[in-house]
Amino acid sequence: MVTSLDPNRQVPRPLAIYVHIPFCIQKCGYCDFNAYLYREAAARAYVSALRQEIVRAAERSWAGYGVPSVYFGGGTPSTLAPADLIGLLQLLRDGFPVQAEAEITVEVDPGTIELAGLEALRAGGVNRLSVGVQAFDDTLLQRLDRRHTAAEARRVLAWARRAGFMDVNLDLMFGLPGQTLAAWDASLSEAIAFAPAHVSVYGLSIEPRTPFYRRQQRGQLIVPDDEVQAAMFERAEQLLTAAGYVHYEISNYALPGWRSRHNQHYWRHGDYLGFGAGAHAYFQGRRWENERLPPRYMRAIAERGEAVGSLEAIDPVRRVHEGLMLGLRLREGIDLATFAATYGVALETAYAKPIAELAQGGYVQLMGGRLCLSARGRLVADAVLGQLVAAEDV
Repeated sequence: MVTSLDPNRQVPRPLAIYVHIPFCIQKCGYCDFNAYLYREAAARAYVSALRQEIVRAAERSWAGYGVPSVYFGGGTPSTLAPADLIGLLQLLRDGFPVQAEAEITVEVDPGTIELAGLEALRAGGVNRLSVGVQAFDDTLLQRLDRRHTAAEARRVLAWARRAGFMDVNLDLMFGLPGQTLAAWDASLSEAIAFAPAHVSVYGLSIEPRTPFYRRQQRGQLIVPDDEVQAAMFERAEQLLTAAGYVHYEISNYALPGWRSRHNQHYWRHGDYLGFGAGAHAYFQGRRWENERLPPRYMRAIAERGEAVGSLEAIDPVRRVHEGLMLGLRLREGIDLATFAATYGVALETAYAKPIAELAQGGYVQLMGGRLCLSARGRLVADAVLGQLVAAEDV
């Protein structure tokens, strides 16, 4: 009998799966995701194409792999009927080695699902919800162009508990137009009172080609300054860690034992497949992206059974850069010996100059065989990572 202690037992290689649902009831002014207004006929056709893509991909042999997580993201997956999501999950289970204990996440927005729908998802095998609350303040929600109210957010969180979900992530945003530090404290306090297993905290980013960007250019959108936003970031860490949450990634907090397995897989540069319009995949040193526009995606699936729109091989330098950027997002940082064994690069030697400069500035710490962002570095993580990957001596 083979046991988990058998030295000859082959450990499956982890392969995460992402499924993109590109529909929203209303697209928010800050959103630059691949998302479009929900239309029932378009959604039906899209689900049919998704099913075809999954079935076609499952024809390949996936022996030696195990799927530790499946993530339905968007857009707003909860715009689809729960039966459609469960049907897609069952197709994935039929075609891929989805592990019995796999983490199965569905993103939901308040106002797009009822208690019965949440109960159906739980009965169908979904064991994790990510709820897009953003703020417990109707005025701030309106400024974000969100359709839901604070009352609807509270209701869907209560329903999630009634439906049997123990693993619930709650999304919050700071740096919103007109948001004060006191208002941010209030949202954090209410989130903590609900006691979700996981909290994601994101600063509002004004991206080009969004309505928010155009409003900002016209002087019609004013957000808190950098100093206030830094205070909000630090306040989140203070309140959440005091409540027992572990700040394990720049934007993510979890109660002990409830870290997102799917996102950790990304941050550790693991292989993953992506299904749906605009979905990305990273597998065996190659990355590809499906056609972004749903009509083009569906047409490609109908014509050839897959919808890859772009494909690139990741060269060794790019791979090192990605490993750096992803690994440093984690609070634990990068184990230098493991990184060298995985990527063939000794960071402390190849990146000695930028690491020394950043350490002197108090942005990174190099100790105990690990390279980590400092508290100061986490406030300006993008700039720190940019300085590191700009090094040319690898």
